[in-house]
Amino acid sequence: MAIAYLNGEWLAPEKARVSVFDRGFMFGDGIYEVMPVYEGRIFTLEQHLVRLGRSLGEIRLRSPMSDDEWKILLTHAIEKSGEQTALLYLQVTRGIASPRSHEYPQDVTPTVLITVTQAPQLLRDSVVPYRMVTKRDFRWGRGDIKVVSLIANGLLKNEALDEGYDDAILLRDGEVTESTSSNVFIAVNGVIITPPKSHFLLHGITRDHLVELARSNGLAIEERAISEAELLGADEVWITSTGHELWPVSEVNGRPVGNGEAGVIWQTLDRLFQESKSTYLRS
Repeated sequence: MAIAYLNGEWLAPEKARVSVFDRGFMFGDGIYEVMPVYEGRIFTLEQHLVRLGRSLGEIRLRSPMSDDEWKILLTHAIEKSGEQTALLYLQVTRGIASPRSHEYPQDVTPTVLITVTQAPQLLRDSVVPYRMVTKRDFRWGRGDIKVVSLIANGLLKNEALDEGYDDAILLRDGEVTESTSSNVFIAVNGVIITPPKSHFLLHGITRDHLVELARSNGLAIEERAISEAELLGADEVWITSTGHELWPVSEVNGRPVGNGEAGVIWQTLDRLFQESKSTYLRS
């Protein structure tokens, strides 16, 4: 069942309440992580905690818990939910401060929210490739921090939906950054390419895992800039995220990608990803 943890209290998600003076509500002053749960265990937990700590540090907010304390709490959340396949959402804001001010308050206790909700199993025969459209990336210049302020991402995503697409691939100065909530990969002449880490895109956990899998299995991969022309002429395109794992793209801007179906390299990487999950769960 879905469950929430809010500042030390366990309750149903619909019962969770925060103050109107919480800086997460007032300013979007907080960070979050979304972690995949398979067979009751968090996949890539260590990597998520590293990124959590980095994001907190970048917004000058001290973590309210150590990594070991987070692990205990997150594991307890899954146990209390009873879910086997789920998404675990963790949010930390700067806390409650009044009066409203841009100045960071002193001696304020951060607000900690955790939710565990059931997630559907991504059966491989039910993966339908996405139709994508390119959009100008007008978001702020620190996409590497996983902040709760996602209004720009939402605007871009819903523009794409209104135009009949599944999502948008974002371009800044003519180069691919990411999708609205995913990292982007392409394949050209057998070489896998993904944009390098920078302040303009999220350093995705699934992205990093996929890069590591490709390299350890001898696949050609480059982390470098991708131009719009290269994107539109790619043999394969796919996106990666916690919720999507690896998701193929069949069309960009109305033009088919390859033959319009999930490509051979995507299939190879998806197989390696699924095998890595199985290995982790057996460990």
